[in-house]
Amino acid sequence: MTDELRSVTTDRADARAATGTRGQLARFLVIGVLTVVVDFTTYRLLLAAGVPVGWAKAIGFVTGTVFAYFANRRWTFEGARPRSGSALRFALLYACTLAINVGINAWILRLALAAVPPTVAVSIAFVAATGVSAVLNFVGMKFFVFEPRIRSTSLRPDMPELSLVIPCYNEAKNLPLLVERCTRLVDGRDIEVILVDNGSTDDSPAVLQALLTGRQRLRQVRVPVNLGYGHGIVEGLKAATGEVIGWTHADLQTDPMDTVQALALFEAGGSGQFVKGRRYGRPLGDQAFTLAMSGFETVLLQKPLYDINAQPTLFPRSFFATWEAPPSDFSLDLYAYYMARRAGLPIRRFPALFGKRAHGVSHWNVNWAAKRKFIRRTIDYSLVLRRTLNRLSH
Repeated sequence: MTDELRSVTTDRADARAATGTRGQLARFLVIGVLTVVVDFTTYRLLLAAGVPVGWAKAIGFVTGTVFAYFANRRWTFEGARPRSGSALRFALLYACTLAINVGINAWILRLALAAVPPTVAVSIAFVAATGVSAVLNFVGMKFFVFEPRIRSTSLRPDMPELSLVIPCYNEAKNLPLLVERCTRLVDGRDIEVILVDNGSTDDSPAVLQALLTGRQRLRQVRVPVNLGYGHGIVEGLKAATGEVIGWTHADLQTDPMDTVQALALFEAGGSGQFVKGRRYGRPLGDQAFTLAMSGFETVLLQKPLYDINAQPTLFPRSFFATWEAPPSDFSLDLYAYYMARRAGLPIRRFPALFGKRAHGVSHWNVNWAAKRKFIRRTIDYSLVLRRTLNRLSH
């Protein structure tokens, strides 16, 4: 791989890692502050009501810990699932941290009461006890109560958990980096990647064949003549064998590794949902364009639709089986998103970094003339879709 390609890989990986770490730390700190508020407020109210200090501290700790458990499960450890016997695990962790919390609180009170006013002593003891128990709670929940966000499962050659389709049209220069990222994606995970050579006229067929030789969990589907972006994706979906299926782009503006985060949402919430990225890191002009198109489609089709062309897009195989005459162009993103809304599937979104292409230019987002053409095609299809649905409803 060239130095340029390595640089793109490193930059994107660093950006994703830094963003993920900062986000998790920020969520943990916010929840920690709220937990302290819940704990301390409960503690002081009980003291004011005449409850003995030991009991007041224990009840306050219980209240704060329960809040922290559910808040961290929902936000800090987003996508995690409880381990087998998680109730017992949580009870054991809770008992240990409770004993440590109450013990530290009482010990510091005995040391501090002789040197500082009682109100100050209570605050010092509280902060020390809460700080130690919070750290123990976080570590215990992360490694003892919850499973990791993504678990490596035994590979099943007949039916993987996820099949990811990536349509490739004249992407010969991007393919080495794309295949490298996809190889990393499937490593140790129950995932297959289907690279669709969507009627390319450059060296893509030969490059793709050479790159995929000897690769596990990566295969290709050849579409002889390009009939559109959507057509290539649908051909790949037909060849997919996973329980969850979907697609992303080949241009690497969206990293295929984002699929790991998307799959975590399925593992947390079940397979009967529609998961889609939500782009960030884009120019303001593109964001304004997306906002306008989202508003138009939401009003026209009377379903909330936002950032329609964001990737990756994942859904259960059973949902794909309900599709009838999906569009063969870029309107496929709109079709899938809208049909998911209409079918009542829970929509789950997650932030996905949208960067620059490693090589080449977009096949539609080149300039405002190309965008006008895209807008016209999308509006035409939206009107057709609305008329069809109105006819079916009557």
